[in-house]
Amino acid sequence: MNTLMNSNGQQDLMTVADKLDKLAETGLCNDLTGFKKAFAVANAIVALREALTEEVMKPIMSLQGSPLGFRTDKDKEKGYPVNTVRECAISALLKGVQMTGNQFNIISGRDYITKEGFTALLKKVPGLTYSIDLGLARLKEDKGAVVTPKIVWQQNGGKTNEKTLELAIRVNTGMGHDAILGKAERKAKCWLYNEVTGNSYTDADAEEAGPDMRNVTGTSKKSSAGNPLAGAAVPPPVAAASRQEEKPLEPEVVSSPTPTDDLKLEPESAVSVADLEKLLRDHGVTMPQVVNFCRGRQIYYVQGASREETFPPKTLEWLVANFNQVVAWVGASGK
Repeated sequence: MNTLMNSNGQQDLMTVADKLDKLAETGLCNDLTGFKKAFAVANAIVALREALTEEVMKPIMSLQGSPLGFRTDKDKEKGYPVNTVRECAISALLKGVQMTGNQFNIISGRDYITKEGFTALLKKVPGLTYSIDLGLARLKEDKGAVVTPKIVWQQNGGKTNEKTLELAIRVNTGMGHDAILGKAERKAKCWLYNEVTGNSYTDADAEEAGPDMRNVTGTSKKSSAGNPLAGAAVPPPVAAASRQEEKPLEPEVVSSPTPTDDLKLEPESAVSVADLEKLLRDHGVTMPQVVNFCRGRQIYYVQGASREETFPPKTLEWLVANFNQVVAWVGASGK
């Protein structure tokens, strides 16, 4: 009897899984280069294709469309056919990510490593410790966003390295601040993984082939307002006729998860709306004036939301800590 068959003549999936894991490990071959690595990867692909039979693929197909497995841009259409999933699963495994935990998605028929995937890959890098300070997103005139994360890392007790990136983020209709930062975190972790391993994985947005995209690379014109949250100095207010109005992002819309959603809960802030309201009363400043201050400096807020939902925690914390700048702006502008 075939060693991969049980007493009922069916494949023993756990035995198959053990064989697949060994094949994937062989294909990773991180210590090989050149033709040796090419041959090892090629052999692993052939062996994995042979081992991933229709029967073996059945449970893997059930992972498709689930955040516990992997998501796709065709989840609403019941996902991709088995041949596509097989090829993407092989590619993802040989890159070092898993088929569970949303570590990769299938976008336009190709595998795409997610933020969770790069988090897992970075954990496997020997002796690596790192931190990423994302800061806040700055809205651009063309409705995209820019995030400038600061990455600090050290490997095997060596010197501490620092790098500040400037990342252009595509923004979908209804996308909130957390989702923008989620994309930036994925790009930052991709950059760091490439930097410490010598790989060259892409940091492109996953939804490049999807609908409702907003271009953030079409202009190099910089806003004259600056953004205090990004470390820029707050300029003096300008006349109302010459001030450029920035339309904020639309309020976040709750929808079914897609491969590009970032299921990340924002941590609770130590600063509350009540703290901001007290400052408003003490200094005779109104909430609309604070919103105008944020609009002019491209600080993220949600237009038309309740007072409790207007500012995400990081914006709220900054406003309370730097309310003197708001007061000075209101007094100088008369708005």
